[in-house]
Parts: sequence; structure tokens; C-alpha cells
Amino acid sequence: MVVGAKSKSNYPVGGIRPNIKYENPETYYTFGDEIGGNSKGKMAVVREAVNKSDGKKYAAKMIYFDDDVKFAMREYDMMEDKERLVHKGLVRMKEAYMVRKYLIIIMDLVDGKTLLDAFASRVSITEDDVAQTIKQLCEILADIHSKNVVHLDLRPTNIRFDGRNLKLLDYNSARHLANKKAGGVVDIIGDTEFCAPEMLNFDPVLPGSDMWSVAVIAYILLSGISPYYYEDEKKVLETVQSVRYEWVDAFQSVTSEAKDFIKKCFIRAPEMRLTAESALKHAWLSNDLESKRKKVNIKSQDTLMKTDMRLLSEEEEEYVEASFVFRTFEEEEYESEEFEDDEEE
Repeated sequence: MVVGAKSKSNYPVGGIRPNIKYENPETYYTFGDEIGGNSKGKMAVVREAVNKSDGKKYAAKMIYFDDDVKFAMREYDMMEDKERLVHKGLVRMKEAYMVRKYLIIIMDLVDGKTLLDAFASRVSITEDDVAQTIKQLCEILADIHSKNVVHLDLRPTNIRFDGRNLKLLDYNSARHLANKKAGGVVDIIGDTEFCAPEMLNFDPVLPGSDMWSVAVIAYILLSGISPYYYEDEKKVLETVQSVRYEWVDAFQSVTSEAKDFIKKCFIRAPEMRLTAESALKHAWLSNDLESKRKKVNIKSQDTLMKTDMRLLSEEEEEYVEASFVFRTFEEEEYESEEFEDDEEE
């Protein structure tokens, strides 16, 4: 039975789920400011939500869907499966509401700094700090990959710190693969400088597709620079497809094990890359190398900050401003003035 529903005929095709509440969430939550400086997406924004009954704070992801609800439902369907997203490094959904034009997912609140912001704010960084962070990320991926789930949108703005622990956010691009050896073709492309070659070519994705992105993130944390970023998007595509990158000067002091880790992820064939499980056994992430890693100082705070600002600005460019005035399906049709203005331009 659909909670709060009077008639299913008013609801968008593909948007009916037994556990979604088809009523105004403002009845139960007070919505506050956007969370952090990068909570905006092309068709979504994340705000703080305070439960009126107990005062507990949550994050509310408000996804605009207009006439096509398929995009909005992807993240809900992934998060609704409680057996897949169980790792402590993943956020859990509490409940979800659907009103006219919006799907609102109420989930765990993670308002710590984003990955690059956190590192750029540190007084000092060692290679061990980077390795421990990459190790946490691989642990999360090893868990979801064991359940045939791939994230497919790993980038610094989707990773936050919750205290000392990492939290991997945003599961809209995540997919469940029926066969993780054969992989699956997906209809999404995230930020191209973090995408594996197969994603850009619309070839089947595999768990190894996530590991490519892990290597990009490791490269950035060690140097401050993104290995596949160019202002010319065509050059980005060319260098990713040909696996063409350079070891910038910052890598002169980095251990050979760190570079070997990245090399074993930057391989054209996804099935030949390190898996998340094998990455955790790689020498670079081993306890035996800890003392060696701690002796390597990474002086990349300034370049990390510049890269972080660039990534945030690129997300801001794609953001569509919305009013987020909620109207239930039983109320009169409501059009967001902001969306209407964007469409007329």
C-alpha cells in the first residue's frame, strides 16, 4: 500500500514504490540551509533537515524530476536495498517522500569537509595520510563490489570526512551488475577527468571502473594536480582513452610503491586493473610501509585548494536553481519559476 496516497493515477510512471511517502515532508521536517559549499547537483540539492518530533538532524536530498522520474528513482532504489549499502563508510536512507516535481530522500547527515578541502586545510600532509585515506576508500569499495555494486561517480566532491572516517556519498550513478565479470553498459558519464576509458566509450563497466577513479584521486592527493585535466575537453578524452599521463615534479619524493599502485590502476582493460580487494594487499597500503610513508612530506596544500575550487566551480556551473516549494499530487499543479526561466533562456 502506498503511504499517504489517495490515487495512483496522479503519480509519475515509474515513481510508485511501496515505501515512499506521497505527502509533504514539511509536515515532519524543518528544512534548513544547504549542506556545505558543494551540495548542489545538476538536478538536486542537499539541505539539512531537522525532525520535528525528536530534533534529530538529517540530510535531505531533493531531486527534481519534472516529467521523467527515472533519474530520480535510481538513487532511491539503490539506497532502499538495505543489504547492499551496509558499510560504515556509506550513508543510509531513513525514509523518502515524493511530491509534485521532487523526490526527497532523508538520509544520514554527513557535514564534514570534502576530501580535498580537508587535506588542503591541514598544516602538514604525509604520504601515509594519503595512503590511509585511499585504504579506507578501497575498503568501502571492496564491500560494495562483493555485492556486485559499482559506484561509477567517485570524485573528491562525493567523499566527505565524518570525524576521521570517510563517507562515500551520492549513489545516483551506482549500479548493480548482474554479472560483475561481464560487466554492464550504463547510460551515464560523470566528470570525465575521473571516468575510466570504458565509461567514456560506453563499453561495459566493471568494478575496475571504480578503481581507475581511485587512482585519479590518489594522484591528486599526492600532487595536488589532476592527471587527466585539460581545459580542452577533447584532450581530456584523448588522454584518458590512451592512458596518457605524466609524473609531475611532486612525485620525485613519493615512494615507488605509491606510483606502482597508480600504474596498476591506470590500465586500459578494466579487468586487468587492481581490484579493491587486491589493492588492500598492495605494498603501498601495507602496515610494513607505514614508517617509510610517514617520512614523505606532501607539500600540495596550495594546489589542492586550487583543484578543489575548480571542481566546485564546475559543479556550480551545472547547477539548476530551484524553488523547492513542495506541492503534493492532490494539490494544484505548481511550476517552479526558476526552472521556467532557465528553459526560456
